Amino acid sequence: MEAIGDRIKRLRKEILDKTQKEFGEHIGLKPNSVSDIESGKNNLTKQTANAICREFEINKDWLLTGEGEMCDIPEDETVAAVSELLEESNPFYDLIIGIVHTYKKLDDKSQETLRNLSQELLDNLKKRG
Repeated sequence: MEAIGDRIKRLRKEILDKTQKEFGEHIGLKPNSVSDIESGKNNLTKQTANAICREFEINKDWLLTGEGEMCDIPEDETVAAVSELLEESNPFYDLIIGIVHTYKKLDDKSQETLRNLSQELLDNLKKRG
């Protein structure tokens, strides 16, 4: 299992593309403190965890345990994005409707297989950063 320091380092480098100095400036830490947390020399404090989650919209469960989604997208932003996708003027509208109708026609086993495949694809994309 990936350690907290490894998750923070991956977040900083691969997702945010920030140096330790840049990352630290956002959360009130010096570069050497970021380094110590990433290496496991120092533990992540509750205050620093809260700052990371707040500043970068990171899911606290993911940060602390590795469980769940990395990004914590506010619900209103998610609703707005989905609403926009489902406007008939959106070029993806027909595609989305077609996918939903096709999925609903599948038997339970096929739906489960598709969900598992989709999750595996998402997991692989996250690993690539």
